[in-house]
Parts: sequence; structure tokens; C-alpha cells
Amino acid sequence: MLQKRIFIYLAILLILYGFWVATKSPGDQNKPNNRNQTIKILAVGDINLGRQTGQKILGGDYDYAFEYLNEVISSYDLAFGNLESQLADLDGETQSPTNEYRFAGPPEGADGLKSAGFDIVSLANNHMWDYGQTALFETFANLERAGVEYTGANRSTANLYKPTTIEVNGQKIAFFAVTMLLNGYEKSGAADYVAMADTEKLLPAITAAKAEADWIIVSLHGGIEYRATPIPAKVELAREIVDAGANVVIGHHTHVPQGVEQYHDGLILYSLGNFAFWQPFGYWTEHSFVTEIYLKPNIGVDYNPIAINSGWQPRLANGDDEAKILQYVAQLSANLNR
Repeated sequence: MLQKRIFIYLAILLILYGFWVATKSPGDQNKPNNRNQTIKILAVGDINLGRQTGQKILGGDYDYAFEYLNEVISSYDLAFGNLESQLADLDGETQSPTNEYRFAGPPEGADGLKSAGFDIVSLANNHMWDYGQTALFETFANLERAGVEYTGANRSTANLYKPTTIEVNGQKIAFFAVTMLLNGYEKSGAADYVAMADTEKLLPAITAAKAEADWIIVSLHGGIEYRATPIPAKVELAREIVDAGANVVIGHHTHVPQGVEQYHDGLILYSLGNFAFWQPFGYWTEHSFVTEIYLKPNIGVDYNPIAINSGWQPRLANGDDEAKILQYVAQLSANLNR
């Protein structure tokens, strides 16, 4: 009797299973499980779409800045950069006539970013208030129109430390961005809309994001310009960010390359230097590296530096330049990982 009941139960289960399979859509049945697949990210340094680049864009050449690398950028699962210029309609102005360090790109700069393959940019930096709140809000609108995500700035003060989450291969990546300086605009209202490196707000937000995200990446803007080694305050903050739960910290601001530290289970890129940013001040403001970041489920984070010639139109470095840049980055990194 017991054996007969067992056969009946098994028959019922088989019928139910067959019904479940039959009612699944073909898309569901054929959909691959990518949650264990490595995510390949390209991270680049400072991008300035103002000045001469802005004039090129105003003339209709939206792809000017990334002309030589758009196929490279778009080949990754996700591409990230530091947008160091607002994107707003300033009646043709892309650099202040009275201050060469105050600049902005035109609205169509957002289309250039999208066309090149950028998925998300950081807006937490010292130039994101160059033309004030109106231009910042225009920047939001232009990026949204073009379909480029952003982090590190927000229309709502309450959401400043809320991450921007992007799903890749069924995995959620939470992006944060903060800046250690705002060019003196800190008390002019800028800090209400651009995220400062406030550990009391940032670190708990990172820890909370771990409950929802598979990976956490933080852009950290700060340090001393043109200096090859990170300042102690930036090192301390970057390590605190990793300890709070971040997998990767991507540094900006110095306009020259700095080393890479593998700290605990995290990766800290202290500065990627310039990317699409013209600064003919010396070899290291015109040469730097971008980084392939590999997010490997159940394993961790890995990276691969790629040498570039930076400036108005960045290109991949080759020959002696490539060897010199990669050797330099390796030495800077070795000093950090002793």
C-alpha cells in the first residue's frame, strides 16, 4: 500500500514538473545564467569636454574627444570615467575668458560620451560647480537625455550618498563618487548637490549597499595635483572605503598617474591621471593609463593597466611610450604594496 502511494506521488510530481516546463517562455528556457561570469570594466581618468574640445563639439564633431578609442571603450561590459566638466548651454563659451581653469562642455558632450561607449561617469570633482547650480542641473538633464548614468551629484541633497546601480550579467554594481575639494565652492551651496568625502555619510551608505549589490565601486577625487604619490589622507580614506565594503576605489584629480594598491580584498587605483584632458605640463600629464577591471564572482577583483597618450584626443600608447608608462606604474604600485 505504501509503495503504491509513493508511485502516485511521484507521478503527480512529474506531471507538475512537465506543466511548469511547458508554461515557461522560450526566452526563459534559453536564457543563460551569467551570475558567475566575469564582468569586464574599463575605467579611465579625467575627461574635460570644455575648452578646445567643447568648440569642436559645438562645430558638430561630437566624437572628437574619443575618436581614436571609441571602439576600445565600447568593447567592455561597462565603461566608467571622471567627467571633469559640466555640460551646459553657455552661449558658445567653453572656457571662461577671465579664468582658464573654469570651463564646461556643451550639451552635446553627453552624446559624445554615449557614442563612445561610456555607461557611467563620476560628477564628484572640483569643477562640477564652475558655472553653478544651473549648469549642474543642465548636466544632469543632458546625461539623462543621452542615456549616460552618473554618480556623485544629485538634484536632491537627501540622495547625494545613494549609489547608482547598474546590472551586468545578472550582477548589481553600486557606484558611489565623492570629492575631497570643490575649488572653494564648498560653502556656496555646491556641497548640497555634489557629494563631499564625508565619511560619516559615505561609509554607512557603502555598508548598507552591500545588502543589495554584488559589487561596490567608489570614485574618489582628491590629492595634490602633479604629485606621483598619494597624500596620506587619501590613502587613509581609500582604505576606509574598502574596509566599509567597497571592492574597487578609482582615484582622480592629480592629473598624473599614481600607483595601484591591492588592499585586503579590494583594489585601489589612486589616480588614473588624464584621459581626454589637455595639459602640456610635462610627460606625465600627457601620458597615463586606463585600467581593465575584472569582477570575478566568488574569486575577487583583478586588473590590467593599459598605457595611453592623453590629451585632446587620447590614444593607446605603443613602443617606448607604452613600456615606459607600464614600468612606471608598476614601480609606483610596488612602492604602495611593500
